Amino acid sequence: MSTAPPATAGRVDTLPAPGSRDTGRLPFAAVSVGVIAVVFAVVCALTTGRYGYFGDELYFLAAGHHPAFGYVDQPPGLPLLASAMQALFPESLNALRAPSLLAAVGYIVLTALSARELGATRVTQACVAGVAALTPHLVASAHLLVTYSFDQTLWAWVVWLLLRWARRHHDGEPANSTLVAAGVVTAVTVQFKLLIPVLWLVVLPVAVLFGPRRLPLRPGLWAGGAIAIVSVLPGVWWQARHGWPQLAMSRVVDSETGGAWAFLNASVNQLGPAGTVLALLGLCGLLISPRLRPYRFLGVSALVVTLVFILLSGRSYYTAGLYAVLFGAGAVVVQQWWWRLDASRYRWTRWSLPLMALGCCALSLSAAVNTLPLTPVSRVSPHNVVVTASLGWPGITEQVARVHRELPDDDVPTAVITHDYWSAGALHHYGPERGVSEVYSPSRGFWYFGRPDDAVRRVVYLGGDPQQLRQLFGTVRAAGSVEKDPAFRTYYDNMRIWVLRDPKLPWSQIWPRLHHMSLW
Repeated sequence: MSTAPPATAGRVDTLPAPGSRDTGRLPFAAVSVGVIAVVFAVVCALTTGRYGYFGDELYFLAAGHHPAFGYVDQPPGLPLLASAMQALFPESLNALRAPSLLAAVGYIVLTALSARELGATRVTQACVAGVAALTPHLVASAHLLVTYSFDQTLWAWVVWLLLRWARRHHDGEPANSTLVAAGVVTAVTVQFKLLIPVLWLVVLPVAVLFGPRRLPLRPGLWAGGAIAIVSVLPGVWWQARHGWPQLAMSRVVDSETGGAWAFLNASVNQLGPAGTVLALLGLCGLLISPRLRPYRFLGVSALVVTLVFILLSGRSYYTAGLYAVLFGAGAVVVQQWWWRLDASRYRWTRWSLPLMALGCCALSLSAAVNTLPLTPVSRVSPHNVVVTASLGWPGITEQVARVHRELPDDDVPTAVITHDYWSAGALHHYGPERGVSEVYSPSRGFWYFGRPDDAVRRVVYLGGDPQQLRQLFGTVRAAGSVEKDPAFRTYYDNMRIWVLRDPKLPWSQIWPRLHHMSLW
């Protein structure tokens, strides 16, 4: 008995296999995917301003006032974008985060497009877009102006272009323009995060080993690569001029990660139940399915890139840009299973797969909803770093500013310094209206924004180690502590505010001694 679905199913007999000439002409589920993207955008837009600025966002706003070709912990793209949004829409948290929301919507669309390239029907494209929209990590990234909000979408764009090139190459088309486009997108990506070279350093040798072996030789690849290299040169120059601080930052990231198990556990939590299942199915499909063989190099590359980041103690979200193609491949695998079940003589098998899929999606919906910023601030766990670091900034700024205002009016040159870059960003943003016109910090990238003038003889200092401060200043006096807000907790509750006098060394020597790359 034939295992093909009946003619009325109209699928196996009419749909092309991935890599055939007709795959690229499969209809795109524009309406269905568009509806999912719009619903996602509306839900995120309605909830994105529930809490305050995240500490990193405040730092990016401050960094945008110190434009440079690079920064300690990232390229210039995000600080410049943050500064532009603040200039266009002053004090609008929703507007500041709008680019991240648009990037997340783009990720959903790219997931559906990846599935289309692999042979997914419109129904399958809509389903995989829904799974992407329920991914907790994507939901979270849509609510914050942070580097990974853009990095993951730009990675997904590059991978989709590679996927599209592989399909066109298999069809006998040169498709050099697709590779040039991949180079242009790479050039944009390196302005937000310097991770995508890892993808290219893996993809090219993997393509030589598993095919398509002509990829490294295509003129379009070299042209696109030249564009990407030229775009990254100013940032490399800045890093070299400042002693390669990005390497020191990498060591900090290494100290903050918890090894392979923590990486994989965090990845599962970020993907959600349905996303985890679909990504694993997609990885297996790309590695072993004959139908997906033209794209096997992407499956191998996804596996190798993940292993590289685990070995280098990278953060789990570094691989988020690979999920789109894995989701697409997983959706095609499930699509094939469904067709086989549709042809089965046993009726119960036709409903087993949809029931399992619905169960995974229900669990994913719960995870996605729990990711939305809906928890009352009084019930926020201190382990929730993003929310906890988004609360209380105006109050913390006011308490530091109050100590500054209450100093004797004796014309002693005074500076305000905070030990961490989060609170420095808060004082930079909220301080001017409270009498603090300038703030300094020895923390990470903020240290490079400048130090106090050598004439400064008195400092209001938030946080820090009193023993270290006593080694550098003649007088160290506790002027108060950050008071707890009864409505919520912050990381600054009871943190000391010091008044320092009589520096023992010139500021040109004090500043390097205070410098640190850790948060606290």
